[in-house]
Amino acid sequence: MPNDFDLNNYRRNNKGGKKRTAVKRRRKKTNKEKLLRSLLAIFMVCVILACVGVGGFLIYIFNFVDDSLGVDLEEFKKGGTTTILVKNSSGDWEEYQRLHTGENRIWVGLEQIPDNLEHAFIAIEDKRFEEHGGVDWKQTIKAFANTFLHFYSSNRGGSTITQQLVKNLTGDKDQNWQRKVREIMRARKLEKTVDKDTILECYLNVVGMANGISGVEVAANYYFNKSVDELTLAECASLASITKYPEALRPDKYPEDNKKRRDTVLYEMYDQGYITREEYDKAVAEELVVVADVDNIKQKKYNSYFVDALIDDVINDLVEKYKYNKADAEMLVYSGGYKIYSTMIPSVQNNVDKVFSNSKTYGLKASNGAIMQGAITVMDYSGHIVGMAGGIGEKDENRGFNRAVMAARQPGSTMKPIAAYAPALEKNVITYSTVVDDKYTKYGSWHPNNWYGGYWGNITAHYALERSVNTIPVYLVNKISLSTSFKFLTENLGITTLVNNDVNLSALGMGGTYKGLTTTESAAAYAVFGNNGVYYKPTTYYYVEDQDGNKVLEYTDTGKRALSEDTATVMNRMLQTVVYGANGTGGGAAGYVSNMRIFAKTGTSDSTKDLWFVGGSPYYVASCWCGYDNNETIKSQVVAQRMWGNVMKGIHSGLKAKSFNYSNYTSQRYYCAETGLLATDKCVKTEVGYYKNSYLPICSHHGGSLLAPISGGSATANGKSGLVNGKVTGLIKIETPESDTSQSESGNANDSTSQSSSQNTSNWTDITN
Repeated sequence: MPNDFDLNNYRRNNKGGKKRTAVKRRRKKTNKEKLLRSLLAIFMVCVILACVGVGGFLIYIFNFVDDSLGVDLEEFKKGGTTTILVKNSSGDWEEYQRLHTGENRIWVGLEQIPDNLEHAFIAIEDKRFEEHGGVDWKQTIKAFANTFLHFYSSNRGGSTITQQLVKNLTGDKDQNWQRKVREIMRARKLEKTVDKDTILECYLNVVGMANGISGVEVAANYYFNKSVDELTLAECASLASITKYPEALRPDKYPEDNKKRRDTVLYEMYDQGYITREEYDKAVAEELVVVADVDNIKQKKYNSYFVDALIDDVINDLVEKYKYNKADAEMLVYSGGYKIYSTMIPSVQNNVDKVFSNSKTYGLKASNGAIMQGAITVMDYSGHIVGMAGGIGEKDENRGFNRAVMAARQPGSTMKPIAAYAPALEKNVITYSTVVDDKYTKYGSWHPNNWYGGYWGNITAHYALERSVNTIPVYLVNKISLSTSFKFLTENLGITTLVNNDVNLSALGMGGTYKGLTTTESAAAYAVFGNNGVYYKPTTYYYVEDQDGNKVLEYTDTGKRALSEDTATVMNRMLQTVVYGANGTGGGAAGYVSNMRIFAKTGTSDSTKDLWFVGGSPYYVASCWCGYDNNETIKSQVVAQRMWGNVMKGIHSGLKAKSFNYSNYTSQRYYCAETGLLATDKCVKTEVGYYKNSYLPICSHHGGSLLAPISGGSATANGKSGLVNGKVTGLIKIETPESDTSQSESGNANDSTSQSSSQNTSNWTDITN
């Protein structure tokens, strides 16, 4: 029946229904598990990938990141600013100027740096410096997290002192994570290879201190005019404050900002136990005296011409001695931390600059508006250049054209003493008073003309030099030979600017050279007349030291005998007639150095394109040239003499009167005004001259006995003078015997009346004064 209840079927139906429900629930549970499993799998894959990535990254870091500094710290410590030193008035060395390129840095050892300065930097820059191994991971992680999460209001630096040193040493300052990784690895490696003291010393010597200053020594010099070991606690904190934002925290430009940062540094030092509360309070209250002057760091916008020449000399000598290329030698001069002990005397250089910077007075104008130029070299009698100018007017560039060492100009009549008279006197071709004939003379198709027009006939050698006669030096060069004259100039007097084209009578006898001479080589050549005949190669330095005190270059005060000392003395006396003689061409110079004698020679090239004045006092010898760079005619005839005179007047102001050291192998004697030979008691007209005791040709025209030497340095003639209105009359020319012109290099020709000179043994002997 339809309504009958079928239990079995019911059970079967109900069991089936329960079973389906359970299946459905199991199916739902399985989907969740699958989702969880999927998520877990994805997570594990991510973990594995992360581990692989991190592992790969670490492998990359430790195997492929360049952790080398590329810098030898010991060698790096030797670099830095070069210092030029000069002798002060007491003879002690003092700093004059510093040379540097980008960085102005003078290295100081940690023992010279006060503890307060070390602690100030550590306290504010890297408080865990003594504990970490190059990287402060705590600070690094904080800085990294702050980049994204901004825990702090300002960016927090994570760099340790070691990392900052690495950055400064390598110059690796890219703003990316690769650079930071390199920095960390290099810092860690550096900490393993050098100790903390070395790292701190290097850091304090390279840290940027604004205004192009690197390191604490130059910073102390500049801001406080002190050496670093003289700094107070507050000054130490002030310097440590600069490094965060160097230009914005300078104590000279932004004192209030520096003060705020300084107080923070001092608090950190107190908080970290470096200073007491009393020291902290005192330092916070201290009023800093900030000087901030480039004079403190001996920095000059433009070098003097002397310093320009000095730099070039050191570079060239490094190249010659060590075979450096010029670029490397130049880098060493500016960045090698050298100490250059220069020959400059500041008071002399100041006087030179005062005269030569005055273009208003001395800078004559050419037809095209160009300013007349000039040069001067002042040196002592041992080759030391003490002052120099290479141009007229204010100097406006460094290591430009320095005419004192670069401009070879025709020397005009200043060539006569060194090319003609000195070698002729050395060879006994002439004496002080030898009679020579000023006359028209042809040498092949050429003949010399006198600047005054005409000819004076028989005159004495000293008068020919006094009046700057042209015919006589040409005659003398021809007499001794062109090769002898040229060899004397180039080998004995060290002149390098002459060429083979100058082996002719015009060039050697009258100074019409192909190129010419520089004032520096001219001064060195004339110095032999003031130092008893010894030539010294010109120098701008005594020696050069590296940072360890080793002498890398040294000028030795060893000269070469260029002339016998008696010849040098007689030449000195002859050149004095140019200044003090009645008709001397340099008579206007006598008043510039009024309390002592000077010797000198004027010089004028063809068409007055070059004017020279070369001469010396018992203290210094100086050579001055004036002219236009385009070789235009000079309107003034005395501008070189005036400039020479004003320089010498200034540098001799206050100097005690002094005499030349004349040779004991010379004597002052009477000579016969008619024959020019040494006077006898029978000669009627006599004058006074100076002679080598080794060569005393006696007047045989009048007979009689040789007069004794004059003692006391002055004498009066025993008859009428042979000089009438500047011209010589009544003289009888006595040709020098051929035997007298063919002596040895020493020029000795002893006779029964001569005293032999032990110094006249050789022209080529090296001697040391």
